[in-house]
Amino acid sequence: MIAFSSTVYDWLKLVHVLAAITWVGGAIFIQIYATRLMRQKEGLKLAAFAKDIGELGMKVFMPASLTVVIVGIVIVIYAPVLDFTDTWIALGLVGAAVTFLTGAFVIGPESGRVGALAQERGPEDPEVQRRIARIFKISRIDLAVIVLVVVDMVLKPGR
Repeated sequence: MIAFSSTVYDWLKLVHVLAAITWVGGAIFIQIYATRLMRQKEGLKLAAFAKDIGELGMKVFMPASLTVVIVGIVIVIYAPVLDFTDTWIALGLVGAAVTFLTGAFVIGPESGRVGALAQERGPEDPEVQRRIARIFKISRIDLAVIVLVVVDMVLKPGR
């Protein structure tokens, strides 16, 4: 086993936190902007935004969320005082895994399908707009889970 170093631990934690900031901050921005566009009935802009989110999901959010999970696991393995049986760690891993899987297998693919449908039927098509609204509803729930994971990581219930 590698000897514990607080410097290594601090760097791992920094990478973990920066990736979490990217993931959570991006999700908050998406919700704020999408809500604004929906309230303003900006169908064309909303469809373009949904398409962009599909692309950003694969290039930014997927790597950030994967980094959070992988580095979090590395930290638990590396730090002698941490254990996967700690309630807050188990809850954090489950929450992060759920949101990662939701993004990878629901939000991301559906965004791609809606983008294609918008090109075929036009972004103002009622079905396109309905599916965009559904994506953003799912992503609101996903955001709530991510925020609960952050609360869990900060408050560490069961510690």
